[in-house]
Amino acid sequence: MVNETSKAQRIYSAIVAGVAGIYFLTMAPTAAMQTLKIALEQALLRLIPHDYDFYPAIPLLSTTYSGWIILIFLTGGLSLMLVWPLYQGKIWARATALGAYGLATVGGMAMTIPWFVLVLAEYPHKGVPPHTISGMPPVLTVMLLGLAFYYSMLYSDQDTLKNKLLKWIPYTATGIVSGMVFMNAQHGARYFIHIHGEYFPNNAPNILSPLDHYITNLDYLNWKTFDVIHTEAVYSAQTLTLLLGGYGLYIASVIMILSIPFMFMRMRIGWYMATGGAIATAVASFQGYIVRSSFEWGQGCAMSTALLLILLIPYYRKMFLPEGD
Repeated sequence: MVNETSKAQRIYSAIVAGVAGIYFLTMAPTAAMQTLKIALEQALLRLIPHDYDFYPAIPLLSTTYSGWIILIFLTGGLSLMLVWPLYQGKIWARATALGAYGLATVGGMAMTIPWFVLVLAEYPHKGVPPHTISGMPPVLTVMLLGLAFYYSMLYSDQDTLKNKLLKWIPYTATGIVSGMVFMNAQHGARYFIHIHGEYFPNNAPNILSPLDHYITNLDYLNWKTFDVIHTEAVYSAQTLTLLLGGYGLYIASVIMILSIPFMFMRMRIGWYMATGGAIATAVASFQGYIVRSSFEWGQGCAMSTALLLILLIPYYRKMFLPEGD
């Protein structure tokens, strides 16, 4: 890497890592937690009393935001440890930083989008009162700065302008698709664990009833209205679709993020992780689009397919795979 970067670029990379480390250790977790608290408060006080279907967002956001906060915090510590190796021009350090900042960017995106659904969106047809909070979420800065740190690592070399422009495509597409996949996973997991409030007598589930378990309830219920439509189990395709389009996409999103540093180092596993993830997410999203007529999963399928086609282009195969592959 020393031969590919100037001393000024190595100094710049080290400074970026130092700034990123301090930010992710201090301000970023606070901004994320503030966003979570406001979103949950708005959901509990403004939305759920008028529409019980919003309730699954509470445990999901509590869990996923907490996970992102911890990961971003740990990214801060890692970033500080990379300052000296980056100054020395170690390629593994630049690859690691690229993956870490990609992770933080996707996390920032995943924590930003729910704000528009729970805090800013209006639902007058459900009797929900107008929103009382406006503006962008505090965590938006995490996404924007994470993206700036990400591109700083990607472009801190002496590559030609043409190559820099060309590599923007797969590195950006992989990050965007992993973020979109995670957001669709939130959507899928929300409906996967959803049990309609009407099947909770006295606000407590009946542990002996298949109507009160998320694996079995859709075998008996209409997936839109939750009206009972079957007296015996019909083994609805909805459950598998929501599992793959929910928790399956969570795992796929992580795999695609992790592929970035490996691709940067031209390790075979990176390209195979990214292409395999693109195939799996395209199939799972297409299944969600067909079974549930979901526009969001349709978008996810199109984006995953586009990423797959990009990674299969011979130019990019050569960029990410060792000679002879």
